[in-house]
Amino acid sequence: MRQFKHYIGLVLLFGLFQSCDNDLPIPEGELPSFQPKLVVNASLNNVEPIEIKISDNAGAYTNDLPSAYSDVFVSLKSDGSSVSMLYDNTSNSFKSTQRAVPGNTYTVEVRDKASERPTVFARSFIPEKVFGKTIGYVENGGIDMDGLPSDLLSIEWTDLSGSNYYMLHFYYYSETVDLYIPFDFQLNDPTLQAPETLKLDDGGFLFNDVLFNGRKKKIEVVPPAGSVAGNSDVLYLIELRSVTKDFYNYYKTLKQYRDRDDLQQAGPFGSAVIVHSNITNGLGAFIASTVESDTIR
Repeated sequence: MRQFKHYIGLVLLFGLFQSCDNDLPIPEGELPSFQPKLVVNASLNNVEPIEIKISDNAGAYTNDLPSAYSDVFVSLKSDGSSVSMLYDNTSNSFKSTQRAVPGNTYTVEVRDKASERPTVFARSFIPEKVFGKTIGYVENGGIDMDGLPSDLLSIEWTDLSGSNYYMLHFYYYSETVDLYIPFDFQLNDPTLQAPETLKLDDGGFLFNDVLFNGRKKKIEVVPPAGSVAGNSDVLYLIELRSVTKDFYNYYKTLKQYRDRDDLQQAGPFGSAVIVHSNITNGLGAFIASTVESDTIR
């Protein structure tokens, strides 16, 4: 009996691999019906003027691609007060001269003038600036990953009670190319080492406050020795963003989607990842953050 069960298992496993090699056509009429929807994407913050991109969606079983869609009414409000938005043909987006205000709540409503797509809604709160933030710099105060003396950079702030989310970047300034460039450093901080913390493609870190909720938090890093040797003025830039939960979930799922994209293309053994959306009746992400940047000279 045990050998018989083992034989059956091998047959089933062989059949599974056989089915993976053959693309079975989906019978006509069994494809899910396509629902045209509006796609709204915006990342509001206190530094850049507000910009909202509107597009349509495309069917998964067609060769169509989403495209910009401007035939809509866009209503944006900040704590009940209207924010003027104008369409920009160059960027194919709706823009305002205003920047988002920390502490305010923004709501957007987008209505299709042709009434072919459902009206969509979204809301986002702009986080307050962090409390008690200080920046530290000690010339040659640390040891880099190669064991060489280098500068010690730090940022400290007080986390408020509740669930909070952050994005943190460290840059050195290159006078040669006139750019702020991210750098690698030893991950000694438990929050940056945490499994749920994401190392982003641009060198930043996205994390929550589970390990320091309601307490002071200090992160120290040491850039590679010689990164700013010979700089005449600006040395480093430290950027901390307080981000919303929707921002955190969007970036987290987007990173997971990109990381697993190759596996998804490899067949049924890939894990599908759904990118987070907070658009009611539509698709996309209406997210927010508050940026605080400190230049070290």
